Amino acid sequence: MSKKKYLFSLGLLICFLLVVGCSKKSQSTEIAHQQLIWHEKREKPFGTFDYPEISEGEALDLLKTKFNVKIPEIIEQTKQLFEQKIITSEVEEKAPEYTLYATGDELLVRGYYPVYKGEEVNVFALIDLKYSFDKELKEVRLASQSLAISNYGQEEAYPKDNFSELLLDAAQIIDIPKDTADLAIQNFEKDYKDVEKRPQSKTTVVYGNDDEAKDKKLVSQTLRVGFNEKRELREIYAAIVDYSE
Repeated sequence: MSKKKYLFSLGLLICFLLVVGCSKKSQSTEIAHQQLIWHEKREKPFGTFDYPEISEGEALDLLKTKFNVKIPEIIEQTKQLFEQKIITSEVEEKAPEYTLYATGDELLVRGYYPVYKGEEVNVFALIDLKYSFDKELKEVRLASQSLAISNYGQEEAYPKDNFSELLLDAAQIIDIPKDTADLAIQNFEKDYKDVEKRPQSKTTVVYGNDDEAKDKKLVSQTLRVGFNEKRELREIYAAIVDYSE
């Protein structure tokens, strides 16, 4: 599969993960994380704009000065995660690339952060943000945030062979408490220790509270893992959706 087709498929999967409910592993614990959400009064929608393949600096400047929205911490947290937990002397970070697409009441943002080993992509992250404008409430909000990390290289392991550690870090980026995340990851590792029990080319929920968040008008958090066709652990997905009023 080509990189462009793979990124497109992964983007569709992320959008799907943001709207579907969670499986039987869903939790019922309420979690305080007001720092993740952003609402602000606004009089006008975003307009119609398309900024493909621009630099991170250009994208962040547009978000701040043109669209007047908050830049969430997930961007800086992801960059720190890569620097501390993925980058080694054998791989190299390349300049990130952004796409911004505004259609009136919605502003969609995607950041692509690639890491190369030689001439080939080894690992990459996709950060997706969705801002929504409510014309009746005259309000704009950061409706959803998601992070996808994929090991795109030939080797099964990430550069530092630390999949569980990366999974925990992704959980903490979306503010799942460490004790809760530790237990969910331990249960996941126990359930899928046997390779034959793993699904092929599918994802599975590690933690999620989407149903409760919808019912109680909270912020949902979902942590998932993706397996490839060889049942290898390759992808990590972390998503937040703001259902609050």
